[in-house]
Amino acid sequence: MDKLYYLVLYLLGLKSNELVFIMEHIPKSDIKKILLAEGLEIQYKYSIDLSKYAQKLTDKKFIEELFKKAEEIINKSKELDIKIIPITSKYYPNILKEIKDPPAILYIKGKNITLRDEKSVGCVGARMATEFGVNATKGIVQALSNEKFTIVSGLATGIDGESHKACLRQNGRTIAVLAHGLDMIYPKENTELSDEIINKGGTLVSEYPVGTSPDKFRFVQRNRIIAGLSRGVIIFESKEKSGSMHTVNFSLENNRKVFCPLPSKRVVNVMGLINLIESKKAIPLGCKNDYKIVVKELGYKLNPKLEQSNSIKNDSLKHINKFYVQDPNLISNIKNMNYNNYSSIKTNKDIFIQFKKILKENDLSVKEFFNGVILSIVRNYTRGDKK
Repeated sequence: MDKLYYLVLYLLGLKSNELVFIMEHIPKSDIKKILLAEGLEIQYKYSIDLSKYAQKLTDKKFIEELFKKAEEIINKSKELDIKIIPITSKYYPNILKEIKDPPAILYIKGKNITLRDEKSVGCVGARMATEFGVNATKGIVQALSNEKFTIVSGLATGIDGESHKACLRQNGRTIAVLAHGLDMIYPKENTELSDEIINKGGTLVSEYPVGTSPDKFRFVQRNRIIAGLSRGVIIFESKEKSGSMHTVNFSLENNRKVFCPLPSKRVVNVMGLINLIESKKAIPLGCKNDYKIVVKELGYKLNPKLEQSNSIKNDSLKHINKFYVQDPNLISNIKNMNYNNYSSIKTNKDIFIQFKKILKENDLSVKEFFNGVILSIVRNYTRGDKK
């Protein structure tokens, strides 16, 4: 019954923040009074101004029509396996509540959005994507999917579609945020992709009820949900002005980190990325292996069991080895070290702090570091060089 009242208020035209306030602070018995034209009493009781809706609220026939339409939405949603999730529901994603203007009601098709999905990355970019954007998307999204990140995007043509596909190829989990009712798919050419998302354990989500058309202004509002469901956002390709920049701005406003591939040329289709990097609003990703930067910046660790992680760690060790394996004085330096100011593990404290910093920068554990060092020294050490 709560959903019915909430939907009537939505259809009445209440803004999202007004509806959220009512859901969170006003009991159902008093919400019913609002819809029975007793709003004046309620607005003083809860300090909410409903005067702009007074004329509609006093029109009994109009309110009856809204109830009828709300019931139709509930029945149609049930028929299409669409769940109606108000912000007060335990199934409403907590991560989305963190943004400044969360949707009052979500419509979800497929699996519910859970705590696991908070390990997430939003992926956006140009609809008319070039080879640069597509290749960057495929490489980075596939790697992040292997790291068990949920990929959030908007099911548009171009980068959005490529992001969902790259995730699904790795049997990952992806969420598509739509700018219309879930009784349709826009663009139509992504209908098959939307079916695949559902069939492979993904989710379609919208803040709009069935019967809502994909009007232009709704896509801007949709982008705040992409940002809201994501711990960080990657913009793969963009001109200086584009719809994807709305997602970036929403992310920055809500203290979410932004990343983008580093373009090698200053051309029109990537000037948005260049501007973000130069203004230090986005963290650059130089190659597909830089997905590790995304993982670390969002507060997670690479999965050591993955081949892609091992490859990166091996590269890090090779890079570090260059600085000591080729040192002809390595053994004598170790022998001649003064241990008076050393801790129990015989490492100067200042040097140990620097050492921990190196481990962090290269995403290595102490065990991985010393295993690599020992192996490298054994391979490179020549006994004939001993004096």
